[in-house]
This record gives sequence, C-alpha cells and structure tokens, in this order.
Amino acid sequence: MRTISNGAEEIFLGVWNLGLAAGMVLAPWALSFLDQTQATWNLWLCAGAVLGLAVLSLLQTYDMEEVLLAIVGVWVCAAPWVMGFEDAQIPLITHLGFGLALVVSALAELWRLREAPDARSF
Repeated sequence: MRTISNGAEEIFLGVWNLGLAAGMVLAPWALSFLDQTQATWNLWLCAGAVLGLAVLSLLQTYDMEEVLLAIVGVWVCAAPWVMGFEDAQIPLITHLGFGLALVVSALAELWRLREAPDARSF
C-alpha cells in the first residue's frame, strides 16, 4: 500500500471529488430525472461512497482509497446498462459524465502516488 502526505495537488483532487459527490446528489433535481428512481438512487448511493472516500483522502491519501474511487466510477458508468435505464437519455449521460470524471480523478491520484518521490510504501 502506498501513501503520500497531502500537498496542494492531493487537496485539490480531494476537493474535486467532494464537488463531484455534491454534483451527483444535486443532478437528479437539476436535470429533472427524479422520476427515474433507479438512476436517482444509484447516483445518490454512489455519491455517498464518493463523499466518504473523498473525506478520507483529505486526511491522508492511500492508493486503496483511489482504487475504490475508480471502482465506483466504473460502476457509475456501467449502471445504466446493468440496471436497465440506458433508454433514459439524461440519466445515461449524467452517469457517464460523473463516472468518467471519477475514474480520471482516481487514475490521476494513483499516478501521483506511483511517481511522486515523497510517496512511500508501508
């Protein structure tokens, strides 16, 4: 397991993930798809997971947190097809957008953990 003491880059990505979680909570209202129950609840539950992982990564960044964040991102991308709401255009695009943003964010942090000279294993 690798970790890094949080500097500006890690704080930025942690706050970015908090923003993504907030966006995931607000998206069903803002984009008017509250009537799509599966899509709404999936986004809200995933936002809770992202929120928890983002708060943990603000304290200290570990690679396992970022792997879990990437898994949540992949799930958010796949959920429309797995849960059967791929025909609902707005929830589909919303899930893909947030899922891809989560995966990119997690991969960026994993890259930093791998390449940063001050990252350490334990």
